[in-house]
Amino acid sequence: MRDKSQEPCCLPLKEEFQRSKFSLHHDDPGAFCRSQWQKGDRNLIWLLYRWILAAFFAGGVIGSMVDSFNGGRWFIYLTDWGFSLCFYCCTYGAVVATIYFIRPSYFAPGSRALKIYWISHYTTVVLAMLITLVFWAALYPSMPEMGAELYNLWAHAFNSICMIFDCFMVAFPTRIMHFVYPFIAGITYGVFSLIYFWSGGVDPMGNRFIYFILDWERPGLAIGTVCGCVVLVSCFCVLVFGFYRLRISMHECCSKKPEEIPATTAPPPIEPRQIA
Repeated sequence: MRDKSQEPCCLPLKEEFQRSKFSLHHDDPGAFCRSQWQKGDRNLIWLLYRWILAAFFAGGVIGSMVDSFNGGRWFIYLTDWGFSLCFYCCTYGAVVATIYFIRPSYFAPGSRALKIYWISHYTTVVLAMLITLVFWAALYPSMPEMGAELYNLWAHAFNSICMIFDCFMVAFPTRIMHFVYPFIAGITYGVFSLIYFWSGGVDPMGNRFIYFILDWERPGLAIGTVCGCVVLVSCFCVLVFGFYRLRISMHECCSKKPEEIPATTAPPPIEPRQIA
C-alpha cells in the first residue's frame, strides 16, 4: 500500500481537475449535516452553532433592509446580494442540520437538497471574500467614513470571517471544478448592473452607476472591473480548496492516536543486569 505521507503535496490539487469533479453527487449525505470535528451523528453544540450563525446574518439582513431599503434600491448592491446569500446559506445549513439531528437517515446520497446546499455554500464563501477585498481595497479609500459603520463591518468584514470559519467547521469536501457556480453568480450581477444602467436606474444619490468602478458610461473601467473580479474569483476558488485541504490535515493530525505519532527521541539504552 502506498504511503500517503510520501505523496507530493500538489497531488490532491492535480486530482481535482477531472470531469468527474464537476459532479454534485457525494456518497455520504451526513457529511453535509455534521461538523468535521464532532463525534457521532448527533451533536447539540453543532446544531446550536448552525442556528446562531443563521441568526447572526438574519439580524444583519433584516436590520439593513429596515434602515436602508431606499424604495427597493437595497437590492441593487453586490454587498447586499452577498450578505443575503450568507443568510440564505447559513439558514439552509441550519435546517439541514436540524433534519439530520432528528432523523439521520432522512437524506439519501445525491439528494437535491444537499446539492443546493453544496452549491450555495461554495458560492457564498467565494463571493464573501470577493466583496470584502473589493470594498476595502477599491471602495473604502474613497469613502473612509463608512468603514466604522456597523453594517459595513458586518457585510464587508464579518461576512468573510464567519464564512471562512465555517469552512473549517463543516465536513463536506470542496471541489475546485465547482468554480462555475461563483462565476455564474458574479456574471449574473455584472449583467444585472448593465441592464440596470440601460434601463435608466440610479443609486440613492442619483448617480447612473451602482458602484463608481462599475460605471457603464465608462465601459473600459467597467469591463476592466469585471475582468479583475473574474481573476479574483478564480484565485478565491483555489483558496477555498486550500482551506478544505488544511481542515483535513488538521483533523488527521488531531485524530492520530499516540502510538501513531512517530517518536522524536530515541529511548534510553537498557543497562545489562549484573549477576551477583
